[in-house]
Amino acid sequence: MEPVNENKILIRKVKYDDIEQIVDINIKDWKKVYKGIIDDEILDNLDRSKKIEKWKKHYNTGNVIVAEKNGSVLGYCRYDDNAYYENTDIDSEIIALYVDYDKLGNGVGRKLFEYVIIDLKNKQKNKMVIWCLEKNENARKFYEKMGGELVNKEKYFEKDGRIYKEVGYIYDVKK
Repeated sequence: MEPVNENKILIRKVKYDDIEQIVDINIKDWKKVYKGIIDDEILDNLDRSKKIEKWKKHYNTGNVIVAEKNGSVLGYCRYDDNAYYENTDIDSEIIALYVDYDKLGNGVGRKLFEYVIIDLKNKQKNKMVIWCLEKNENARKFYEKMGGELVNKEKYFEKDGRIYKEVGYIYDVKK
């Protein structure tokens, strides 16, 4: 798909030069959004250099898009157009969607989300799922506002030996 430039916010494929900004958004968001949800010890020990190295090795794997304005990355989304869920027609997934905490409420997340839906629709996908931490109320409200149907299945996220419950939302991509 071609980049989308809506109200001076450009939605485009990730570039190698975006990595540090993406990692900074990720760490800031984890520390702000997950405070009180994920153990403080985990949040206090997020390692920027390790995350940058991981992104450098894998940044061009799969589908990653960014929202950019005036050369600054405002948010990013990583998604899979080949996800497979046994015994379902879910064939795609948003794996990560993060918007710089200081830019929340400006439509950046919506623009990233809508770009993904259009891309998946163009690829003839049926249904998409996105998972988030059960206690992340703001993300849940956003996914519900975007039309998600709550998944009737339990899923868990493990981080540093700790387990956190997730909830999922399904979207009909064909609409």
